[in-house]
Amino acid sequence: IINLLMRLYDNDKGSIRIDGQLVSSIPDEELHRKFGLVFQNDVLFADTIAENISFGRDLSMEEIEEAATHAQAMEFINSLPERFQHKLTSKGTNLSGGQKQRVLLSRALAGNPEILILDDSSSALDYKTDSLLRQALREHYSNTTTVIIAQRISSIYHCDKILVLEEGRCIGYGSHEELMQRCSVYQEISQSQMGGMIHA
Repeated sequence: IINLLMRLYDNDKGSIRIDGQLVSSIPDEELHRKFGLVFQNDVLFADTIAENISFGRDLSMEEIEEAATHAQAMEFINSLPERFQHKLTSKGTNLSGGQKQRVLLSRALAGNPEILILDDSSSALDYKTDSLLRQALREHYSNTTTVIIAQRISSIYHCDKILVLEEGRCIGYGSHEELMQRCSVYQEISQSQMGGMIHA
């Protein structure tokens, strides 16, 4: 679905639109600028934290710090002697899993994207940090459409709409409450993960 949204390949049926505009009519560079992406296999490279966040874009230090603040990365960055000039090793091996995820989230948010794609991107965050991140997204990126790819219902039950996929096929679509009423697969997952006790 994400590949289709970003037009990494074309759909052979129907049409895909962003704000009413066919993605096929948007130049690739312009289309890709609309997205902020955090995938499970994203990597950090051997450079400063600031450079890893800016990712080759012409961003001011203010924009970088703002993104890091919203990504809940400032606390650990401020604890480093060189802060944003702290050098990372290849793949960010000198950071913890949660710290790496927050730098990658900062990178995605720094572009102020129209569409934010989060692929299980908070799996290494503790509950408090994850909650603060979601609050920041609601408050500061209210005009950004956020697409969360997750296997844990606790990560997505608060979303406006949830798409349930099984072997690449849509088997359910709606809010958490709607899916708990009419999608047996979603009900089973909720029951197995959380005892079916999640309520928005």
